Amino acid sequence: MLVCSEFRMGRGYDNWRPRGSGDWLLIVTCGGAGRVRAGGVARRLEAGEALLYAPGAAQDYATDETAGRWHLRWAHFRPRAHWRPWLLWPRLAPGVGRVRLTGTTEAAVQAALERMLTASRLGGAGAAELAMNALEEALLWIFRLEAGGPFAEVDERVRRAASYLAATVDEPFALAKVAAHCGLSESRLGHLFRAELGTSPQRFSEQLRLDTARSLLATTNLPVGEVARETGFADALYFSRRFRKQFGCAPSEVRRGG
Repeated sequence: MLVCSEFRMGRGYDNWRPRGSGDWLLIVTCGGAGRVRAGGVARRLEAGEALLYAPGAAQDYATDETAGRWHLRWAHFRPRAHWRPWLLWPRLAPGVGRVRLTGTTEAAVQAALERMLTASRLGGAGAAELAMNALEEALLWIFRLEAGGPFAEVDERVRRAASYLAATVDEPFALAKVAAHCGLSESRLGHLFRAELGTSPQRFSEQLRLDTARSLLATTNLPVGEVARETGFADALYFSRRFRKQFGCAPSEVRRGG
């Protein structure tokens, strides 16, 4: 289902498959530059640009002569059924999509592809599945970028803080801990967070914890007090007040299906 590798090619490298291949082909430029010809037009592929060929689409790509070198990661794959919506890229030509990766999305995609390559090279039990999972993550990041997801182009430090808060919903909010995790001062983190997400770290954390609490109330039989503790609220009464303010109902009403 997946064949992948990484090339560092000089001048003279080219690939021409007029009938394409029987699978999907993802190419991501890591450095240097490539040249792709699609729809009768030649285009330069800069670092951070990604190409996606559908099965049967003509493949014509090479090292860009001006750059003289092309560092690329690639994967031939047969997608899992639920991947299909993620493969609808902006069209460069029939059967050929192109996306320009920027900021944190590029870093996340490259990291996922590196894990894909590592798993594939090491082999062993579960290696193919690990490689496919890493490729899936890369495609999801690109999908989020194209869909305009809220974290697609967020500053890496803010994304790290948001991920930390999501992973520690069972803990009371502590700005000092979050800032230390991200290597920032508390004031700098607060400024970046508001600039990028339009809210404070504390408000973001509370929203995460309340959303988690609502899910626990709807899907488990945990007492309200236990749900409060599981989502970082030491005081069940305070939890109930914040819950009502956020959702317009008491926690017990969610339990009753209200």
